[in-house]
Amino acid sequence: MTLPKHPPIHFRIIAPMTETYASKRERWQKLLDALPANLRGHISLRNVESVSALSPQAQETLAQAIQAGLKRLPRAIELLESAPGLSVAELLEKVSAVREPQGGTTSLPDADTSRRLADLVQFCYPDMPRLSAEALCEAQALSGVRQVVSAQESLFVSPHLNADFVLVIFHACLKQALERLEAKTAGNPAFQQAVSQSDLSYSNLEVSNA
Repeated sequence: MTLPKHPPIHFRIIAPMTETYASKRERWQKLLDALPANLRGHISLRNVESVSALSPQAQETLAQAIQAGLKRLPRAIELLESAPGLSVAELLEKVSAVREPQGGTTSLPDADTSRRLADLVQFCYPDMPRLSAEALCEAQALSGVRQVVSAQESLFVSPHLNADFVLVIFHACLKQALERLEAKTAGNPAFQQAVSQSDLSYSNLEVSNA
């Protein structure tokens, strides 16, 4: 008795199909187009799946909160996922509340860190599309910068920064880091050119603090 040349189909390992970036972006765009008009212009592609999954009532609450000045969109989506019946006032109050864990340091949500880092990327490279900036933020090369952004913003919202000695030490830390960075830049013409092309200066270093 001879064995078949190929094993039966049910014994074969079939590689799962993976979604390409282009197809994922196309799918996100369709979800975005299907959102209510009062939400469509305020939702980025990275958040569109979560917003689309919200109930119509929660979506309307989110839209009204945005009109009322909501800044932390990822946190608001997270709250509405767990409590879709929140009113606009309740949502705004919970989003603005600063949560401090037992260790005493405020942890900035990862989505907020990503948004702030994407803001910095677009500040340095204004011609870069938002979607590209968000994708760049996920690169391993920026993991250290991401940690710095998260730690820095956590300290800025911490009540401990109201203590004068904490503020002085933090100021010294930032000043020393800037001096070291400037020394590193001064020793490399390529770095100098990159900074110059980004038009970085003390007078225009303003990005979103929302």
